[in-house]
Amino acid sequence: MPERHITVQRRMSASTGSVWALYADFPNLARHWSGLRATRTLGGQTSGVGARRRVDLKPVGSMEETVTVWEEGRRIDTQNQPSRSVPFKQAKSTLTLEPDGDGTLATFDYRYVPRGGPIGRFTGRLIDKMLTATFTDMLAATERAALANR
Repeated sequence: MPERHITVQRRMSASTGSVWALYADFPNLARHWSGLRATRTLGGQTSGVGARRRVDLKPVGSMEETVTVWEEGRRIDTQNQPSRSVPFKQAKSTLTLEPDGDGTLATFDYRYVPRGGPIGRFTGRLIDKMLTATFTDMLAATERAALANR
């Protein structure tokens, strides 16, 4: 099954530093984004390469994420280890933040391999649509939280 790729972007009126502060609080993404049931740290490390979290998805499912790239103030990459309750075999993400005038350009890039062999080709398009909406909502929620924290 070939890898699928989704990219969403948002120009935020919040500063790059305030947006970064939310994502740098790696184990606690669910505090400002209602698109997740919960997030929590796995192990003692909460930031930087090697930090891990469990993500409980809505409406069901969970996965573990491990940070593979951490560029302070600018970029976080994760490798996701999905469980049987999510419709993909493997996934990885890249979040980049760039100053954009007084605000921030946030880009979220997600690559995944769907489950299901040939059926995955069909379900992949549906999953793409669902994930695009989910990640668009995540960026919007982050902007609202960053502006509220000013």
